[in-house]
Amino acid sequence: MVLEEELYSAGKTGADKIDKSVFPGIQGEPFMHTIAAKAIAFNEALQPEFTTYISDTMKNAKVLAKEIIKSGFNVLTKGTDNHLMLIDLCNMNLTGKLAQNLLEEVGITVNTNTIPFDNTSPFITSGIRLGTPAITTQEMQESEMKQIAKTICFTLQNPTNTRAKEKARFIIKELTEKFPLYTDMT
Repeated sequence: MVLEEELYSAGKTGADKIDKSVFPGIQGEPFMHTIAAKAIAFNEALQPEFTTYISDTMKNAKVLAKEIIKSGFNVLTKGTDNHLMLIDLCNMNLTGKLAQNLLEEVGITVNTNTIPFDNTSPFITSGIRLGTPAITTQEMQESEMKQIAKTICFTLQNPTNTRAKEKARFIIKELTEKFPLYTDMT
């Protein structure tokens, strides 16, 4: 109520300040393609299959985190309650950038990520971030998460071993052939 009275007494200038802070700052014009995309996303979220997909995504993330922890890596928060996990690589003497590059060489995509109290540059980082939505979309399940976790850990624990990289690349190639990204391409 006090804010309303202040605006009323401030006249047009107070309202102008609020208008300028809302638009274009935090509110924009309703673009039709954005409305359509939201409608499609909301419709997908209402489907029973979406509940199964989200449940599988969460299960996969929990298994992946658990297996990575078993191999001696520090998953922040000791696991995950969602589809993502952040791995602190300090105890492995690796940077996020090096880990990202090593894993990319064998066909695994991760993102570098800063960790709390990170002393390295945001371009180098001390951590990596992993997520499970894409591999869950490919219909991978818990057994594949265990295989992926072992491959990630094996690769990062043997950063200069060429044979280790070849073995990891072979495992990932087999997985991606068994679970292709696109199945109905004609």
